[in-house]
Amino acid sequence: MAIVTLRDIHIAFGMEVVLNKLNLQLHRGEKVGMVGANGSGKSTILKLITGQIKADMGEMIKQRGLRIGYLPQESTFSGGRTVLEEMHASVGGILKLQKAIHAVSGEMESLSGSDLKAKMRQYDSLCHDFEAAGGYAYETRILATLAGIGFEPELHQVSTSALSGGQLSRLGLAQVLMQDTDLLLLDEPTNHLDLQATEWLERFLAGYNGAAVIISHDRSLLDKVACKIIEVEKQQAKVWNGNYSNYVRTREAVGLQQQREHVKRVEMVERTLDFIARNKDQEGMRKTARGRKTQLNRLLKENPDFLDKPAGEKTIDFSFGKSGKTSNLVLRCEELGKSFGDVTLFSELTFDVLSGERLGITGPNGTGKSTLLRLALGQMEPSAGSIRMAKTLRIGYLDQHGDVLDASKTVLEEASGSNPEMLPERIRNRLGAFLFTGDDVFKKCGDLSGGQRNRLMLCKLVLSEADVLVMDEPTNHLDIASREALEEALDDYGGTIIVVSHDRYFLDRVADKLLVIGVDSVGSRCIGKTEFAGIKPVYSHYASLVQTRLEAAEQKQESRRGGRRRRRPATAASKAKPKTPEELRRFNKYSIEQIEEMITEHERELARMKEQFGDAAIYKNPEQLAELQGSFEGKTAELELLYRAYERRLG
Repeated sequence: MAIVTLRDIHIAFGMEVVLNKLNLQLHRGEKVGMVGANGSGKSTILKLITGQIKADMGEMIKQRGLRIGYLPQESTFSGGRTVLEEMHASVGGILKLQKAIHAVSGEMESLSGSDLKAKMRQYDSLCHDFEAAGGYAYETRILATLAGIGFEPELHQVSTSALSGGQLSRLGLAQVLMQDTDLLLLDEPTNHLDLQATEWLERFLAGYNGAAVIISHDRSLLDKVACKIIEVEKQQAKVWNGNYSNYVRTREAVGLQQQREHVKRVEMVERTLDFIARNKDQEGMRKTARGRKTQLNRLLKENPDFLDKPAGEKTIDFSFGKSGKTSNLVLRCEELGKSFGDVTLFSELTFDVLSGERLGITGPNGTGKSTLLRLALGQMEPSAGSIRMAKTLRIGYLDQHGDVLDASKTVLEEASGSNPEMLPERIRNRLGAFLFTGDDVFKKCGDLSGGQRNRLMLCKLVLSEADVLVMDEPTNHLDIASREALEEALDDYGGTIIVVSHDRYFLDRVADKLLVIGVDSVGSRCIGKTEFAGIKPVYSHYASLVQTRLEAAEQKQESRRGGRRRRRPATAASKAKPKTPEELRRFNKYSIEQIEEMITEHERELARMKEQFGDAAIYKNPEQLAELQGSFEGKTAELELLYRAYERRLG
């Protein structure tokens, strides 16, 4: 049974029709990805389901009592609360139960007899509801959710008015995920998330029991999470079974079939017109020819789009020119180090980028990816070592924040600056390929949306005719069709590419080498560490390698534990044991089984601590890090004593 049904929905804003005769059903427990060009109506559908907007025509049916969690693209807060206070507000029902429990508990102190028994039943009922709602674990869930999406502990007590736009978006996501819901509506949830946070979100959604609709340009996320894809195109919605990759394959097959059918229809019309032309004046065939003409006219009148060629949504269409000058060595990094105060982003980093190579750079937010690009471009000085680009090469640079754009210039003026020798007509033609048409070219850069800014910067890259493309998050704000157009253009580009990206799908397709900054060997955040991968598809290979290392570490730990427990106590004929060392005497009062349990518990505690060492928040809080290191060292020393006590008991 569907939990949401949309029937013949029509929505228009002024003269612009956004949705027309749209039909859609959402079912319990299913995870659905929603794709489509920017402005196609995806966000409108979510707002319709939440009741923020109403359809001009059509019907919407929602299951009674359906609990919906909604994440808009831009999360807003009053600014009067801290991060933790906003998180507590998202579990208001639990806090209300908690207050009721405290109130009833206080009332019980002054009661007796039947009144006390009645109040105790009320107390038990409230406690049951509190437990069922996850009340005993909500604080832990809040902290785990904030950590999962990359919120450092030092931000927990910060007012939301002091947060950046990206931090507000992440807080909005954390709030929604904390709510007790049957349906999650997430509009671009991975915006402002790094890879680690995105992978955490994937695990959350995989374990979430409710249904979810996820608008996203992250194709890897849609591959891993979605069981269906809703494509919003031409004011309607079409549902495709399977994940994103299956949707692409099926859609290509359907598109090919539609093209073949179009060819058949055109050929049929041409044959009919030819028959009519040859036979309209022939004795004995005039009546047949008139009949054919009548049938054809009726067919075309009843089906005005009968001869229309299948066409997709308009998207960017471009290619990078051939690189001119060449140099075998494009970039050399030797013993590079960069620190900011006590934080060292990297040290002794050494690698080369050769002509024609495609280096992808990724890693958690705040670990130095953009800094590395700025060092390579000479925009800042290293703390140690050196990094330099070949001076004879033309460098094209795309900045993820658009800081290279002059807000006071028009789109046409900004684009012309990349190639002053090119005629304005040709510049406008190039801008048209990036969807800047008509008066769009006279817009001020400061008035452009994020997607428009990114498209303009891509256009400037093309116009620069660069030998080396240096790009910082080039897929930001681009819809999937535009990302694929960029990937195809980069496939045909013969120059060198150095690109920072969190888009796993993009990295797999574009890069042939991968530098992962700010992680240890098992993928945990660790500022100052780096990992390299060089087998295509590079990110998928790297992720597989990390998973193999994690499994090997777990097997080694299990083997160590199992091998220790297979040993048997010595026989009665064994020699008398020497006197117990003083540091082990306190364990004499425990049985060998009890010591085994203590060892197991210590190992679990140490494993949990090791996971904490991978948390970005720990490294940004010196006191917390020192406390964790002290606890880890103490627990390790205690475990060694337990091992010795255990081995001594076994003889």
